[in-house]
Amino acid sequence: MTVQISITRIETHNLFRLRKWGDPVLVQQAGLDVNIVGTTNFQAIGLYNRETGWGGVTNYLRIPRADIDKLIALQVEDDYQDKVQDWRSQKMNWLCKERGTIYFTGDGPEWKTAQEIKWGTIALGGNLVAVESVEDMLISTRGETQKRWRQMARLVGFRKSDWDLSLNELLERGLVHRCYCAYFPNNTFGDSPKGIIYSPFWSPLDWDFAGVLQPLAFYVPMDWLIQI
Repeated sequence: MTVQISITRIETHNLFRLRKWGDPVLVQQAGLDVNIVGTTNFQAIGLYNRETGWGGVTNYLRIPRADIDKLIALQVEDDYQDKVQDWRSQKMNWLCKERGTIYFTGDGPEWKTAQEIKWGTIALGGNLVAVESVEDMLISTRGETQKRWRQMARLVGFRKSDWDLSLNELLERGLVHRCYCAYFPNNTFGDSPKGIIYSPFWSPLDWDFAGVLQPLAFYVPMDWLIQI
């Protein structure tokens, strides 16, 4: 159980930057290090919600076809190794697979024909996020064995109305994340193997959540953030 004792409101859209894999704080508290997990990875940072706890696989939002098409259109052309003519499909094939990626289909149809895909509830290190409020919670992270009181940042998510904003505006507000990765050696920071790829930081207020309980917000510990 998580117990809240106080909520501190701060200015809406107060921007912070998520720490990257290999940062000592993330290594100690969440094991986010390629040398620990034994493979390269996208800059996955797990999110907490009050209703179901931690989880980026069992916790997911359902992204319907109309928004899949907008996600495809969100991608931009750039130069990268092994680029093909149909670069949008190449980027989407990296972004969404059956499992083990930022978006997944499970045993359903691939993203090209699926009526919905699943977004694992994660943030991506190195990106901006907007903090709506700070709340005190009794909580533990993956790298800790006991709960302790933590200041948790309630993050502002991408809403349906935000599709009307330009990509630059979305990036500046922390509502869209660039899909950075962590590579060998030493958590080398860079773009995906398929170049620059973008993903909304979806809000649970506008998209259906896995299971019966619908979260109101996603959180990360405040010390996982760096104020800019």
